[in-house]
Amino acid sequence: MVAIALLVMLLAIIPQMHQAKATGGLRVDPDALNRLDELQQADGTTPTAAMATVSGNVQISVEHFLDQGKIVSHTEPSNAISATNPENVVVGYHDRFPTFNNFVCAISFSIDGGASYSFAGFTPLSRSSDFCSDSAVAAHPDGSFYFAYLSVRNSCATSNNLPESCTGDVLVARLVDSGSRVDFASVAVLGDGKVNFPDKEYLVVDNGPTSPFKGTIYVTWTDFLNPNNPSALDDGQIKLVKSSDGGHTWSRAKTLSPDALFPRAISGSNPVVGPDGTLYVFYADFTSDTGPLTIRLVKSTDGGSTFTNPKDVASALPSPGRFRLKNADPNFGTIPGRGFRSNSFPSGAVSPDGTVSVVWVDFPQGSCKPDGTGRPPCTNSDVRYSRSTNKGKTWSSPVNVPDDGKSTDQFFPWIAAQPNGQLNLIFGDKRLDSNNIRYDVFYTASITGGTSFEANIKVTTASSNPGFSTFIGDYFNIAATAGSLQASWDDRRLGNNDIFGASILT
Repeated sequence: MVAIALLVMLLAIIPQMHQAKATGGLRVDPDALNRLDELQQADGTTPTAAMATVSGNVQISVEHFLDQGKIVSHTEPSNAISATNPENVVVGYHDRFPTFNNFVCAISFSIDGGASYSFAGFTPLSRSSDFCSDSAVAAHPDGSFYFAYLSVRNSCATSNNLPESCTGDVLVARLVDSGSRVDFASVAVLGDGKVNFPDKEYLVVDNGPTSPFKGTIYVTWTDFLNPNNPSALDDGQIKLVKSSDGGHTWSRAKTLSPDALFPRAISGSNPVVGPDGTLYVFYADFTSDTGPLTIRLVKSTDGGSTFTNPKDVASALPSPGRFRLKNADPNFGTIPGRGFRSNSFPSGAVSPDGTVSVVWVDFPQGSCKPDGTGRPPCTNSDVRYSRSTNKGKTWSSPVNVPDDGKSTDQFFPWIAAQPNGQLNLIFGDKRLDSNNIRYDVFYTASITGGTSFEANIKVTTASSNPGFSTFIGDYFNIAATAGSLQASWDDRRLGNNDIFGASILT
């Protein structure tokens, strides 16, 4: 079936598997053209850029089988900085063993502010035969960390008919001792192939200094309701559970979005919490293969008990939601399934003054070629930004963040706010390659609450060549504290998918 073909593509992340067949359907792992650098402050002056220093790059992920002549592929990092020790950083990521179905989630931690990392092991799975996906890490006010991830049934990778056993659970592990040890793991969402298929989860912990819900853990995900129904390939809703006792028990699932029926698709939820405890959940709502895209928002002011109806942050955006970007394959754009996959899923942040920000990718000056796969080839993707100064009631017109002025691709943006109100972004960027293949990671910041962004700074010390790989993950990540930022990304300078990171001092 369509869905399982995409699951196989999810796992096919080594170059020699680049000829896998491309299909559409559900993924199991899954307006203004204003330039921000043209904006001015109210007094007509151009704001002064904040100074930032990027450390040398450090390899975070660990190779396990070099003595056997094998390498491990690592993707999709999620990092967090301890709420009690800014020198303590934890990064969770996919760690794919050389055998086909051994796909786990790994933990690395730093106690020297990201200068070096130690390997802490793996998160537990619901079944020994399950595989892990969609890593997400957040810091807790007590100094511990929480790691959410999918534990997907092996039957999803071995059957073409999506049996009822093909589903997955959402697990959340508590990490202690600087993130070096798994204290326990609990099932936040139990998968049932008859009625649901949890996918693309993410979590946030309320660390708000004045929040009445401080310490609450929120997990959101996309729930594919009818995985056995061929006519409901992207039938999905955004849902939420929460825990008020440190992840030991979880609330009943709450539905936050409408039900999307193919070709409409809903995915990519991202929960963020403001200093007063207001919970915002962003997600992408789009027409598969063709677009348009809408970035939507729901919010809760009572600790996740009730939510507003979905509100459009930005609509009629030129993006098919899920797509492919150019890699080294000469058949990109002519044969379906070539190129590495990417998406328009949002990343949000809330500043100390309550300003809510969100970034995503679309194609204001680019183009896509619908090909019936659900992930068409696209070119000239741009990182876009919008903000709200009234708690999500109204939003600024989307603007471009990259300052390259070129028709190359930017992708996988992530945004984080610091206690002084500075906004910080990283994203993948191909501006240094005129062939639009090799990528670097760039950083930018706003000291004006999102009304302008400083000149983009290259974070990576070496470019990455995606080669023929069709999967380099679905996101990069950045975490913020008062004096520094910790960025992590999927890096291919060594010819394989590895997790690299850098400290950015502001």
